[in-house]
Amino acid sequence: MFVRRGWVFFGPYRRGQGLSASAGPYIGTEIDKAKREGGIAAGAAVMVRLLETDHLNDQLAALAWLKQQAFIDPNRIAVAGNSFGGIETVLGAERVRYCAAVDSAGGAESWALAPQLQSIMVRAVSHSKAPVFFFQAQNDFDVTPTTALAAAMQHAGKTSEMKVYPAFGRSPQEGHTFGYFGASVWSEDVFRFLNRYCST
Repeated sequence: MFVRRGWVFFGPYRRGQGLSASAGPYIGTEIDKAKREGGIAAGAAVMVRLLETDHLNDQLAALAWLKQQAFIDPNRIAVAGNSFGGIETVLGAERVRYCAAVDSAGGAESWALAPQLQSIMVRAVSHSKAPVFFFQAQNDFDVTPTTALAAAMQHAGKTSEMKVYPAFGRSPQEGHTFGYFGASVWSEDVFRFLNRYCST
């Protein structure tokens, strides 16, 4: 879908999965271990620490690699992600100047349980170097991240848009997969946003 519209699409595997299976432990395993040993708060703390360090560093390394490729316009690189990828999207946009960022359901499953996650995401969007489009399905676990983060950007004088789409599927889990499987619904809005801020 991205390639058809003239974009190079680079989707790295995160540590512990797929082609990155040997690059380090999977974040979900690390969070589950912390929860077993110290409860929900401990799991949330590990999640925030890993997303702010190892996984953010991986995103920035991927960006550095992309900028070195002859087929890439270094001034026209956007970032997008769903769920943990949505969290990484806003953390990356705080650090580097992407042309645009798209956060699908970042933090939706963890928002209410992890105040420290709320804090780092609000901080990140308040200092974002890129315009951000936030979107979720209405039946996701929690749509507060979309509304709260868009409001934080507005308060900080930053450029953002947000949209909560009708329910996708029949459960919160299915709603949470909207960023992956609902492209026929959100694609026009996302590409309109990307074209607006990433045109050459």
